[in-house]
Amino acid sequence: MTQPDKNLKRKYTLSEYDPEWTQRFLAIKELLSVVFSEQAISIEHVGSTAVPDMTAKPIIDVLITVKAMEPFTHQKELMTDAGYEWGENYIAPNTVFFFKTKADGEKVENIHICGVGSPKTRQFLVMRDYLRTHPEKVKEYSDLKKKNTALYPDNYPAYREAKAPFLEKLEAEAYEWFRNKTENNLLIKNSYNK
Repeated sequence: MTQPDKNLKRKYTLSEYDPEWTQRFLAIKELLSVVFSEQAISIEHVGSTAVPDMTAKPIIDVLITVKAMEPFTHQKELMTDAGYEWGENYIAPNTVFFFKTKADGEKVENIHICGVGSPKTRQFLVMRDYLRTHPEKVKEYSDLKKKNTALYPDNYPAYREAKAPFLEKLEAEAYEWFRNKTENNLLIKNSYNK
């Protein structure tokens, strides 16, 4: 088990949106579908590389939603054999995290295992779907990332800290949007059932 340190003052890169990211996700999903087979309820492309036109660190984030968290001993062996390292409780309690790096140590893939209905699962999906439907927020967030990268090119913790207030506000807006959308869908469904 290896636990990556998100507080290291490491170098990182940003890229303009690349449609190839979707193809990379599909290749990763193929592997994960075999490794996690029955355990996986869904395998989703999440994070900034899953949002069209988003400037992002070129790291493919994948969410595997499972019915229940378990040791995943066999899956950890298979993922290690496929070149991944792993850790536990990295993004939230009761989660498993796999990651792959290039030879220079820069991360290229993050695989997050979360239970169905967990707060982290909801956060990944709500944020992704909100950004996918709000291009003005994508531009605002991309511009902020570029600004922060120019200010803190070799200091990833400072980069993360500088965008935290914006992300907090964005998350609140995303959850409000999701609540309204869910309520509207229920109203529409109920009107058809009358």
